[in-house]
Amino acid sequence: MRQLLLASAAALLVGIGAEAQQPAAQVCPPGGYTPPMYGVFGQNGGGGQTSYEIASPCIPKEVRDAAEAIGMGRTKPLGVKNVITVMFSAEGALAGQGGMDKLSKAEFHINYVVPAMRMFLNGTRADGKPLAEIRVFADTWAWNEAKEGVGASAAMATLAERAPLVKLTPFGALWSIIEAEGHVKVGTVASKTTFTGTSPYDGMEVTMTLDTKQRPDSVTVKANGHVYGATFADYRDNWEPAYLVIFPSEIHWTKDNRPLADLKVTAFKSNPYVVFPVPEVVKQKSN
Repeated sequence: MRQLLLASAAALLVGIGAEAQQPAAQVCPPGGYTPPMYGVFGQNGGGGQTSYEIASPCIPKEVRDAAEAIGMGRTKPLGVKNVITVMFSAEGALAGQGGMDKLSKAEFHINYVVPAMRMFLNGTRADGKPLAEIRVFADTWAWNEAKEGVGASAAMATLAERAPLVKLTPFGALWSIIEAEGHVKVGTVASKTTFTGTSPYDGMEVTMTLDTKQRPDSVTVKANGHVYGATFADYRDNWEPAYLVIFPSEIHWTKDNRPLADLKVTAFKSNPYVVFPVPEVVKQKSN
């Protein structure tokens, strides 16, 4: 489970409003990681205070710039993990057992903190049979559902192939780079900025290339003996009211250089309420 969910009492809260000033300058220690620090800001409409993680001084400037470019970086003091959940709908194709399944409508609910994903898949399988499945993973658990949150059945054998999918979105890939902190390698390939880093929470190596506007353009993820890839195109800012969060309308996934998914995004929402309680039947079956 991620350290963010188990923040110790020693974690420092700074600032009590959106106008909070940057705390005293910090220096990245030799180990390349710093203990988490948190700030708070007031919600719109008097909805109380919201906490967020302040960017570590170990995070390279180029990574901070990328986070701000897609809306993950905001507030003062700067936070770079301020998109923690997303929902998006899509149509297109997803690799199945007999070929590429056609998706007439798919929905993806993702939590980057846990991490977790719920995939609602509807369409037609490659052999022409109907496709209607809900596939879920959360942290170290995987299961399927008959309906959202209902009728769970364990699917632990699928965990290794589901977990990397979270990183095949711009926010998920950048979360890994951010969590690598001072261990991120910043480079340039064909005049484009690149990052390579491994989150200490899952050990998956992520390499990201940015476009000319400092937004994630392509990603590779090394996980469980496989190489996953993603490319993003046609970023848009009109999915929701202007919250400065953008998301691509085209997403293409690969696994070991073979097509995994071609998705045409039809709707997107940032920071929705999504939860992934692990069903007891799944825990019992797995144990």
